[in-house]
Amino acid sequence: MSRALRRDPAWLVLALCAIGVLGVFLVLPLAGMIGKSFVGPDGQPSFGGYLRFFAEASYREVFFNTLILGLAVTATSMLVGGGLAVVVARCRFPLAGIVTALPLVTLVVPDVVVAAAWVLILGKQGLVNMALAPWGIELPSLYSWWGMVYVMTLNNYVYAFVAVLVGLKSMDRNLEEAALSLGRPIGRVLGGVTLPLLLPSLFAGALIVFTHVIGSFGVPAILGARTPVLAVKAYNEFVSEMGGNPQMQTTMASLLVLLGAGLLLVQKLVIEKRQFQMEAGRSPVVLAIHGWRAVLASGAVLGVVLLSLLPAVVVVVTAFTPSVGPVLRYGSFTLAHLQHALFRAPEPLYNSLFLASIATVAGVVFSVVSAYLIVKRRSWLTHVLDVLVMLPLTIAGTVLGIALINAFNSGWLVLTGSWVVMALAYFLRRMPTSVRAAAGPLHNLRDSIEEASMSLGVSPLRSFVRVVLPVIGPSVVAAAVLMWVTTLSELSATVVLYFGGMNTMPIEIFQQIDSGRLALACAYSLVLLLTIFIPLALARWIFKLRVGTIE
Repeated sequence: MSRALRRDPAWLVLALCAIGVLGVFLVLPLAGMIGKSFVGPDGQPSFGGYLRFFAEASYREVFFNTLILGLAVTATSMLVGGGLAVVVARCRFPLAGIVTALPLVTLVVPDVVVAAAWVLILGKQGLVNMALAPWGIELPSLYSWWGMVYVMTLNNYVYAFVAVLVGLKSMDRNLEEAALSLGRPIGRVLGGVTLPLLLPSLFAGALIVFTHVIGSFGVPAILGARTPVLAVKAYNEFVSEMGGNPQMQTTMASLLVLLGAGLLLVQKLVIEKRQFQMEAGRSPVVLAIHGWRAVLASGAVLGVVLLSLLPAVVVVVTAFTPSVGPVLRYGSFTLAHLQHALFRAPEPLYNSLFLASIATVAGVVFSVVSAYLIVKRRSWLTHVLDVLVMLPLTIAGTVLGIALINAFNSGWLVLTGSWVVMALAYFLRRMPTSVRAAAGPLHNLRDSIEEASMSLGVSPLRSFVRVVLPVIGPSVVAAAVLMWVTTLSELSATVVLYFGGMNTMPIEIFQQIDSGRLALACAYSLVLLLTIFIPLALARWIFKLRVGTIE
């Protein structure tokens, strides 16, 4: 253990507590779930679950559907997001600045809301098909491969956009200029210099998109009835009225965990072999473009932004549209749906606010302490903590929910059927992002400032509170706001863990969509969006925060 921890017993205790929390509530449930996948119905060790999974055509189809969907959406997201990042990073043209709001829109609008909106737009009875009906034209069914790839690309391209944009802006232009000065054509410079430098960012963006897609529940559950994937199949096996096979539940969940962890390992090995050191502050020159090129670039940016915002616009309009069962009467106006969501059945809103608040408070405290330990108290112990903190990024929400239920359904600690296990899942799902947000400014804080405080006789913990915390305060607030609003939209873990009386807003929206009450689903969606965007607007105004945007 390093001297930094040995000389500060309080921080050593906190490091052990943080590892203990993640060990008990994350590692042990996952290990127990994977272990159960090797236990047969008779309680004896068995590979029967995996043998059956790859022997039966229905299970193999689910596995290959998941891989194909993940690869397809990753490819399209990298093309859209990466292409947009290249245009924005290397060119200056009208409307280029509006893309800074894309991460905010994509991160906080729930998947289930986006899927419901696109059903209203492109579904069989959607707005586009209704408009095309007089000409005898009907779009292909949205409940298909193309529908899932299309909607999930619009949900995930922003991760590729952010990763590639950051990589391009941090690139040293001296390397490209040197290659050009040697007479290399621009094509060979891009392929031989720019692309290799971007590979870490490309792999990082692709990994994030792929893990999000294979673990997604909301969009495949709504649009993929004919195309089952692992996350939805594991959930269906879990809630089967006929008492689904416990070994098959854990087998499918374990395969998702192993798939995500395997890809993370591959990405780490690839990136470690391609380490480049560049001079900071010499990013490539941004070129001003004019004429038809500027029109084309502005049109592309505007089109992507409009497609990203269109689901929210449709939700707002439909929330005020009268309906008779599934039939919507656009052109009329009613407040009945909002009155139902706010006054007749507001429990989902109260539950979401309560759980998000609990998870955020716990998550921010844990994240600040963990970030400080990882950055300022480096040791093998904090390295272990760093690995554990990032582990939830590779775990699907449904998988985490199944693991928590298996671990805490009986024994020394029973949490299943309580709000505690739901708040715990939210905490684990969103905590990694908060840790990274808090760690950012700590890298730029000189150790000498804190050491000066301690040299005056102030204890390490008090020095942290008085010196470190004020410096990272804005980032901590930003992390808290981001964790709170993204927790409000959590569906995949909730759908496994919720119980009677603890419906959250995403669960209520999902159930209303499943029942064909799209107008009421949009009313709940509108309330959820307002609950998300109002605090974001206040945070940006009061604390001058730039939550979810890129500058």
